[in-house]
Amino acid sequence: MPIMTNSLGLHFVALISILSAATVKGAEYDYYKYHPMEEIRNWMAQMVMDYPDVVTILDYGQTYEKRTISLLKIGLESEKRKKAIWMDCGIHAREWIAPAFCQYFVKQILQSYKTDTKIDTMMRNMDFYVTPVLNIDGYMYSWKDNTTRLWRKNRSPGPSGDCYGTDLNRNFDANWGTIGISFNCSSDIYCGSQPVSEPEAQAVTYFVGSRKDDILCFLTIHSYGQLLLVPYGHPNFTAPNYNELVNTAMHHCGHFL
Repeated sequence: MPIMTNSLGLHFVALISILSAATVKGAEYDYYKYHPMEEIRNWMAQMVMDYPDVVTILDYGQTYEKRTISLLKIGLESEKRKKAIWMDCGIHAREWIAPAFCQYFVKQILQSYKTDTKIDTMMRNMDFYVTPVLNIDGYMYSWKDNTTRLWRKNRSPGPSGDCYGTDLNRNFDANWGTIGISFNCSSDIYCGSQPVSEPEAQAVTYFVGSRKDDILCFLTIHSYGQLLLVPYGHPNFTAPNYNELVNTAMHHCGHFL
């Protein structure tokens, strides 16, 4: 659910344009294939090694199965307090192209900022917090075999112990348990036993909540359809800057028509 300001919008259009026009130039890491979690972790470490002046890894939580949730913090050092853009991918395990997009996004901005003045300006004034895979347990489970390929949720056991997984996208404390959900643990849209019951949702809530004054834009990447969705996914509630979000989205879409 993006939260965006006018000052960010034009720069973000430039960033999207660069991403859409970019081509791979002999990179060893294949950005046009899906990678298992171990390879993604190794890629994250490689980004830090290749771009130590702008990339660091931050660990900010654990999954139900006690795997560390990490993000890449991308931005040039500054003495002043900086604003930030949040991006998470892979909250739904089976949507493999979402983590692939996050990796491609990171590659493009890192390869562009030294030669593109607009990207350089963004990197000096803002940080990017990019989580390539948020639902790590579910993602790894979806790689297990053909029978698990379409697994969507995390891997925590349900209340009765005979079903598994909560849809993390429906576990946040935002009109929780109202529409577009199920209280049946066997459902793909099971929202959990209570708001923010899942450790993955807790990690995001704490990290973003403790920096809420700095977050200009919150993006969560999916692959269900070619849609740009804005807060709050409820017919009776809209974001206070709804018109701005829609206008920005339409402006971006115009670059691809």
